[in-house]
Amino acid sequence: MAISRRTRGETVFQIVLIVFFFLACIAFIYPVLNILAISLSGSHPIMRGEVSFFPREFTTIGYEGVLENKNIYRAYGNTLLVASAGCVLSLIMTGLAAYPMAFGRFYGKRFYTIFIVLTMWFQGGLIPSFLVMKSLGLLDSLWALILNSLCLAYNVIILRSFFSSIPESIIESARIDGANDFIILYKLVIPMSKAALATIALWVIVAHWNDFFAPLMYLRSMEKYTLQVILRDIVISVNMTNYDLSAEGGAAIPEQVQNAVIFVSMVPMLIIYPFLQKYFVKGVMLGSVKG
Repeated sequence: MAISRRTRGETVFQIVLIVFFFLACIAFIYPVLNILAISLSGSHPIMRGEVSFFPREFTTIGYEGVLENKNIYRAYGNTLLVASAGCVLSLIMTGLAAYPMAFGRFYGKRFYTIFIVLTMWFQGGLIPSFLVMKSLGLLDSLWALILNSLCLAYNVIILRSFFSSIPESIIESARIDGANDFIILYKLVIPMSKAALATIALWVIVAHWNDFFAPLMYLRSMEKYTLQVILRDIVISVNMTNYDLSAEGGAAIPEQVQNAVIFVSMVPMLIIYPFLQKYFVKGVMLGSVKG
């Protein structure tokens, strides 16, 4: 069997690609390493601008300033609760909304689709959203964060596109066997859509984890604050404090705490993403097969 050889042009192109992605990888990784290095470096090297990839005068005082805050662990728990509950409920509602768009047979299907798509272009705005949450009695409640982004039109469109890539003959066979739409959705369609669901789950979790404005707007009690709000308060309190850098051991300077805060908020997402990466790539690609 003949073995195909690459032409000189293909070899050069392959080398250029390798060099390009290597440089891109460095560009993406450097900020993360720099943040970690600054958060673990002493005050004087940071102020002299000597920290790049590796910590200088290693210290954990920045992390001590973050983790010693009595509200940080409660905020972690609140954020985990909002992200996990929001993810599960969002997947359920998104699946229920996307299924009729892909396989539904009912009068007004076109209007139903347009009605969902319109919410991507026109939204009520900040004040109406706040008034709705207030009228529902959800101010100062974690449910305000969950319900406010329960079923996003963009996620519905992505999942509907993925559902449409499932052969219609499979759905018809299930209907002939007597399965109703709920059985088809939860026993047939959802198990075949794990990649798309994992992709949307990742989007929802990251959105809830990084959400700062909604908790700031809807929550009033310190014990209900989420992680991003508490981290903001920590950074503000550090920036308002004067430090004696000549003292032995000294206190943390704002740069140490700020970068420690960034890394503390990044770690959970850095842990989760590798497990969902293959589903993320597959879900995005397959979800774009049909419009």
